[in-house]
Amino acid sequence: MNSRKKLAILFWILTAICFVVIFIFSSDTADESSRKSGYILQFIIDIFGDNTATDFIVRKSAHFLEFTGTALLMSAAFYYTLGKNKIHLPIIFTSLYAVTDEVHQIFVDGRSCELRDWAIDTLGAALGAITFMVIFTIIIKAKEFRKRGKNK
Repeated sequence: MNSRKKLAILFWILTAICFVVIFIFSSDTADESSRKSGYILQFIIDIFGDNTATDFIVRKSAHFLEFTGTALLMSAAFYYTLGKNKIHLPIIFTSLYAVTDEVHQIFVDGRSCELRDWAIDTLGAALGAITFMVIFTIIIKAKEFRKRGKNK
């Protein structure tokens, strides 16, 4: 098996792990979720002070960052699978997973399905895919630059 296929498999596995982790976090009741995010929230409160915006920012940042990382990994998975950088695919598929995540939360005690959370998740996915594209472009340009330097 060539290294491209191995990398594709690795990044698909890492993407699947992200999906599982998101599912597990979404399976927590509202009280469990609050307890788990309490440590991070306390750290932020110690720095910025206690207000309702602080709790909101911590919770929504968690949504955003979970889906940023997932789309970043999925971007690499698509790249190594297809051999092309298809920025729209990880955004679409991660956004669709965000829909299923929100629907899943309807069935969890104290949780709800929020259009706002789906939008935050999708924005995170877009950042992840764009980040991959930028990193990928920088690496390609650096390789080209290095190759031109060796040919002089």
